Amino acid sequence: MTIFRVFGVAAGIFVAATIVDLPSPGVWAADGTGGAGDPAPPVSSDQVSPTPQKKAMGAVVPKKRKKRKSLAKGKAVRKASAAIVETVPGKRLALDEVMVLLKTSRDLSGKNLSGINLVGANLGKCNLKGVDLSNANLERADLGESDLERANLSGANLRMASLKLSGMTGANLENAILDGAIWQDGRICGKGSLGICREAVSPFSAK
Repeated sequence: MTIFRVFGVAAGIFVAATIVDLPSPGVWAADGTGGAGDPAPPVSSDQVSPTPQKKAMGAVVPKKRKKRKSLAKGKAVRKASAAIVETVPGKRLALDEVMVLLKTSRDLSGKNLSGINLVGANLGKCNLKGVDLSNANLERADLGESDLERANLSGANLRMASLKLSGMTGANLENAILDGAIWQDGRICGKGSLGICREAVSPFSAK
């Protein structure tokens, strides 16, 4: 019986020593020696790397904002164009309309002033390019230094009007009455000047 007891005690000591030497599952996982069925050790939240985000190359404007911006721009353009007062092409201006333009811009270029009565009016240094002054009454009017390029002065009454230093390139003076008018070069147009400035004949020059 003593031999069996000794043998049993030795066997128990051997089993206990074997259990103590076996590595725990956590140690297997850390060393990479664990089996395929062993669960992986939990990973802490501090060790999880954040998902990389792409940097925006430029600010993206939403489509709605672009649309609103274009609508606002269109409204501004329409408002600015409405502020500009334009006369209807070919419409004959009334005298009060002409006077307003003379007080502000002094620009009557291309306007229809046919048959208007501007006796003694100050039209000096005005932009009268392409203006229609056909059959207008411009007697004693001051047109000095004005731009009358391509102006229509056919049939106009220019008696004693001043055209000194005015530009009249391409102007139409057909049947315009120029008696006593001051021409571009300062000459006084003689009586009977119709469409052209005739030299005034001095009464002392006749023999």
